[in-house]
Amino acid sequence: MNKIQLKILKDLKKEAKKLGHSPKRRDIPVLAWKCYSHFGSFNKAKKKAGLKIVNIRVVNFPKNAFKLDTDLVTIISFLTADGHLYKDLKGFHLYSNNKAVLNRLEKIIYKKFGLKGIYGEGSGYGKCFRYKIFNKKIVLFLRDSGTPVGDKMITSFDVPKWIKENKEFAKEYLKTIFYCEGSKYKRLNGKEEIRINFNKSERLLNDGIKFMNSLKNMLKNFDIETTNVWVSKGNVRKDGEITKQINFKVKSSDVNKFINKISWIK
Repeated sequence: MNKIQLKILKDLKKEAKKLGHSPKRRDIPVLAWKCYSHFGSFNKAKKKAGLKIVNIRVVNFPKNAFKLDTDLVTIISFLTADGHLYKDLKGFHLYSNNKAVLNRLEKIIYKKFGLKGIYGEGSGYGKCFRYKIFNKKIVLFLRDSGTPVGDKMITSFDVPKWIKENKEFAKEYLKTIFYCEGSKYKRLNGKEEIRINFNKSERLLNDGIKFMNSLKNMLKNFDIETTNVWVSKGNVRKDGEITKQINFKVKSSDVNKFINKISWIK
């Protein structure tokens, strides 16, 4: 290595010590540019300096990465309920107040796509964890496979047709969506009930009802009876959007059937 390269590596180590972690491009834009100029890439320079490489661009994906399978269904269902596909299509995140749930999804995503993400804390009420992945090719595949993009309260979407038409996929989708948005409780008479609800902008209420009816029809294919969909009070968001809550329940007589045929993993 020449003197300039050695100086760059020394500066990288110094910045890492100052920051308390391996630097990212946005932390040191000028030094990152020098890494490109003298090492060919930022990550090559960091590797030479013995620093951790956080984001590695994946080019060669696992052979099943773009196959329609149950792992993809799990990811799509979780993103539809407790996740977000960024509008710029550069990445996505999943969130949960239970980090073990994200750990399980991390393994599924790595097995499916060969991608590793970043953990952080989410916003909102109480403790929330967030797992972020950045890879445009995978995000485009998720979008094209039926994952809603952006703010789901103000976005039209439905259960993807290829999931509805495959009983194994439908079961996995229902299991995950009910884990995220469903609740199981006992009534005063001791009978158990399972309920699911989604919030939707008032202007897209019919779209939200259509989605819930898709879930009901999927359950019907497993011989599981549900109540009619009903709409209850929502709220007014900071952006002025008025939302409504859309609900339905699994009939008490079919709760055990739901647990046996779909599963209840909470």
